[in-house]
This record gives sequence, C-alpha cells and structure tokens, in this order.
Amino acid sequence: MISSSAVPSAALDLLITQGFDTTSVDELAATAGMSRSTFFRRFGSKENMVFADQEMIITHVKTTLAASSVSATQTLIDAAHVVFDQYTMNPEAAQLRHRLLSSVPSLRERELVSTHRYERAFYDFLSARELAASAPNRALCLGISAGLVAIHNDHLRLWLRDPSATDRERLAGDVRLFLDRFADLLDPGNAPKSSARSPRVVVSVLDEGSDEQTVLDAVAKALREHKR
Repeated sequence: MISSSAVPSAALDLLITQGFDTTSVDELAATAGMSRSTFFRRFGSKENMVFADQEMIITHVKTTLAASSVSATQTLIDAAHVVFDQYTMNPEAAQLRHRLLSSVPSLRERELVSTHRYERAFYDFLSARELAASAPNRALCLGISAGLVAIHNDHLRLWLRDPSATDRERLAGDVRLFLDRFADLLDPGNAPKSSARSPRVVVSVLDEGSDEQTVLDAVAKALREHKR
C-alpha cells in the first residue's frame, strides 16, 4: 500500500496560505518536521514535494499493469481503482493539493505532463499484450488510454467538489461501460457475438405527400408496437 502521507498536509497548507514562490524550503522543511537536508534527500525541490504522491501512484499503476494475469478490461479497471483510491485516501491532502494546483500555473502544467504519463502507462500495457500491433489497433489503444484518464479525472473532480457524488464503484462502472465498446479488441474471447438472425425491418406505409413529422410519428408508433 502506498503511504498516503508522502506529502505533508501542513506543507501544502503553508504553500497555499503563504504563496508558492514566497515560501522557502527551510520553512517547508520545518513545517513538515524535518531538516533541510532531509527535505532535499526526500523531495529534491518544492515542485517535487507537491507531486511526490503522484510519482508513487504512477509507479504503483505500472506495477499493477505488469503483474496482472486477468483480462485486459479487468486490469484497466483495477488500475483505475489504484489511482482513484490513492488520490482519495487522504481527503485533506487531496483538497489542499487541488487548491494549490489551481492557483499556480507552473504546477498545472506539470500536472498535465503527469496525465500523459498515465496515458503512456496504459498504452504500454496494451502494447505488451500485443493489442496495438496494427495501425488501426494502435489508434484504438491510444484512444482507450486517453479515455481512461479522462474518465478518472472526471470522477476525481466530482469527488473533490462533493465526496458523495462518486466512489470507486461508480468509477469502475463508467470505465467498464467505456471499455465494453472495445471488447472485440481487449477481450476477443469474451466479446458478445453478433446475432445470426436477420434484423427485423419496420416499414410504415403512408399516403403520398405525407410530411416529415407524420412519417416520424408513424415510425415511432410502429417501433412501440414492435417492442410489445
């Protein structure tokens, strides 16, 4: 389990209240309860301290992906859980970090770079399973990787605004719904097979000169009767 206290909440709070650029490393170290030398050994810089949790999460995601022996779909859901669980494990630190990133442009830019690293981790996993061998599949895998990050980030934003608005199971549901669209690629052995039956055609015969709305109403009525 990744430590949820890699970044001290008190240090994040100091950066917000005092200002990122005006807060010294000495002040951060003292607030975090460590010496200046320990701070540099552990984090290296103020920027690295802000993103220390994220570095560990990315490493954990890569380990989860590499060690998985289950289906590609389930592995990607598990990886999404890893990211969401670790970001939400310490609500106070998560909220502080979000406020800090919202107020410091340079940190937001680094956050964007980290987003691409998650996408790359997912894409490398799909490539390792030889799912991106052809040009069309490569494009699909790139889209899947970006889509996973987008869905996770959307749920994380919901959680930051209101923790009751979402949870890990709702995230998993949306991820599975998204990945099911790519079942033929991700899990071909379990992908639903198309029906061998011929599709049923609904035909509505109208008088010549019927307007568009009349046609639409007639088709809608025929479809309702077909579903009964």
